[in-house]
Amino acid sequence: MYNSGFDEHERKKGQPLIPSGDAILDDLLEGGFQKDTIYLLIGDKKLTSRVLVTTAVSTFVDRNFNKFVAFIDGNNRFNPYHISKLAISRKMSPTRVLEHILISRAFIYDQMIEILENKITNLENIEVLLISGITSMWPNYEQHSFEELNRAINGIKKVMEKSKPLIVITAPRNTYSKIKPVGGNSLYHFGHALVLMEQTERMVSYTLLQHPSMPEKQIKKLLPKKPKRGMRPPIKNKTLDSWF
Repeated sequence: MYNSGFDEHERKKGQPLIPSGDAILDDLLEGGFQKDTIYLLIGDKKLTSRVLVTTAVSTFVDRNFNKFVAFIDGNNRFNPYHISKLAISRKMSPTRVLEHILISRAFIYDQMIEILENKITNLENIEVLLISGITSMWPNYEQHSFEELNRAINGIKKVMEKSKPLIVITAPRNTYSKIKPVGGNSLYHFGHALVLMEQTERMVSYTLLQHPSMPEKQIKKLLPKKPKRGMRPPIKNKTLDSWF
């Protein structure tokens, strides 16, 4: 039996979104991440890593603790103390949140491939799979590196077929391309939704490169100017509490 394309559209439309915790990204995605979808965040490691941490906590807001978040950390950015503070700010038990986040760290590229190709396929009851820096430790541009990446992608596909979780992957941008990640076309074409995240001294830029149901678009935001080292910030920027 087949469903119509409209039925599929309505099914996905009715699914609750998972906020990323990043106001600009949530605005770009019109509310947040959608389950049963693979997102690839390309670019600035600080920005993309922060999104994964906030998403890990946002997953449990207004939801029962009956499923898990799997966090594969290739950027060494997972901080339990930061997770705890975010959980408290959302009026949740930090202990319960941390107990429902399964963390696995990769310190070399081979470890990342092994985790994604073999270990994650054994996970059960996963609602969200977060993969930080899938190609941050990319060794070279030889053929075997791409073959190993394809094996890792096949492992992620098995998880997708098994439990249909939300999958968010981050990767650095290739310095020889304006939009593509380290890992080339194999990784670029794997994601359903692609977002380029860049930051300069004065501005952040989020670009939606591809999405199953949204057009390409971009949001830019100016950052507040930092005071020079050793100089006091102007009085107009001080809060009332700073005077007591």
